[in-house]
Amino acid sequence: MRDSEEIATELDALHEVARRTFSERDIEAYRALFAEDLCYVQSNGTAIDREHLMRDVSLQLTRFRSVDTTYNRESLTVNDDGSVTQVLEQTARYSLSVFVLFTKTWHLNRRGKYTYRKTELGWRIAEVEVLSETVT
Repeated sequence: MRDSEEIATELDALHEVARRTFSERDIEAYRALFAEDLCYVQSNGTAIDREHLMRDVSLQLTRFRSVDTTYNRESLTVNDDGSVTQVLEQTARYSLSVFVLFTKTWHLNRRGKYTYRKTELGWRIAEVEVLSETVT
């Protein structure tokens, strides 16, 4: 079994790739971070698949001028099947240009449970359960 610190470092690198590809609006590179059979349970309990999530992300990328996001790990568990589950708190700031001269900013706080599966291409996000989410 691999050391959890080593796995945490690899997952941190994955989150950096996610942050960068999202900021660069590279939807295909962002899509590749998620398993094809992704199950993403939103804060309202609705489960969506990878294609639905990517449609939502694509829409966000057309609307927002900039996005800055950070993740803080609460826990990391190596599961019996070799997958890894971590609870993360995400903080994000989204900015949108309004009437060219003005900027509107939203702040997102999300706490979620993320399960990763190791593939030939590296760690992929296989399951997400949004535990709480606030937007101000």
